[in-house]
Amino acid sequence: MSAEPLATDRTDPESGPPAGPAFAHETVAFPPLGSSGGHPVAHRRWEELVSDVHIAGHALDDVWNALTDPYSVSQWFADADESWAVPGRESTLDFNDGEFFWCRTVAAESPYEGRAALEYLWRWVGVGPATTVRWELTESPGQVVTVRAVERATNPPSDWRSWNGMGWPGILDQLAEHLRTGRRQRWPWRRMGPYVQTELPVGTFEAWSALTSVPALQFWLGRSSGDLGEGGRVDFTLGDASGTAALSVVRHVEANQSFPSFQPRLEFELHRPGWPGPLSGHLWVEPAGLGRSVLQVFHSGWESFGQLAEAPVDRALLASFWASAFGRLAMLLSGPPGGGGGDGAPDGPGPHAWSR
Repeated sequence: MSAEPLATDRTDPESGPPAGPAFAHETVAFPPLGSSGGHPVAHRRWEELVSDVHIAGHALDDVWNALTDPYSVSQWFADADESWAVPGRESTLDFNDGEFFWCRTVAAESPYEGRAALEYLWRWVGVGPATTVRWELTESPGQVVTVRAVERATNPPSDWRSWNGMGWPGILDQLAEHLRTGRRQRWPWRRMGPYVQTELPVGTFEAWSALTSVPALQFWLGRSSGDLGEGGRVDFTLGDASGTAALSVVRHVEANQSFPSFQPRLEFELHRPGWPGPLSGHLWVEPAGLGRSVLQVFHSGWESFGQLAEAPVDRALLASFWASAFGRLAMLLSGPPGGGGGDGAPDGPGPHAWSR
């Protein structure tokens, strides 16, 4: 007796052959091992920093004014515009060296029964991940005001706790010393930086693969020649009227090549005509929750410019350049409306008549 096929002969009228009997391996669900489909659905990390300072000899109204009056804030922290501390309004806290916080005030609770509070969101250089900052003022007997600063973040960079956690006590000390002495207590411009960070809508490996490809470099970095391979050099334009610069790769670490993070990174030198020497640079990417990452760049070496009372103009230029470049990269990775993108091949509309 001859065996009968498992199914009748099959012919696809659209595509033609193959035709013939259908066998079990063609009709029965039998997935390979390791294909059950386990996958992450959420990666969450929540952080909070809390710092206090006790200010004696000043009424609650005095401390509140130092925190919310734009001119007073400029004397101990950063230049604030007239929209500062106005609920629902957006404003800047500008350090006058190219770096600033872009803020949106959520609440301003004026002094009442010995308490006051100011809460806002801020983004470093306007494009960093948003965090929540809340100032809580409490007046105690004997004219002592406790000032508490609380910052909350979700999936911040790995060094966020160290940098911001060490920074808040210094900020509170500046406020206290300004109230005590009446003198300007602002930090001078820093020899390190600018530091720019932004969130990208893809994971770390996909982000790194895209941002280092030549087509993507032309779009987001303004590349005119070269690549980011080990020992490579990329010439690029800083802006329409800002001239050129060159990035020389000192070390290019790909994913899974360096313990303990296994995340990719780039160490480089930045050269520009007229500079006394190159700046050191670091470009790296970190996870920021499921399917997202944080891209960061950082410079050092401004000592070669000498002892300057104010930051070199090129420092502000670099901060602006990196913020814009990261914004173009985020747009590239998000893809055009309706999908696409993320493959290093620009297409669709872009900024300033670019197409991607």
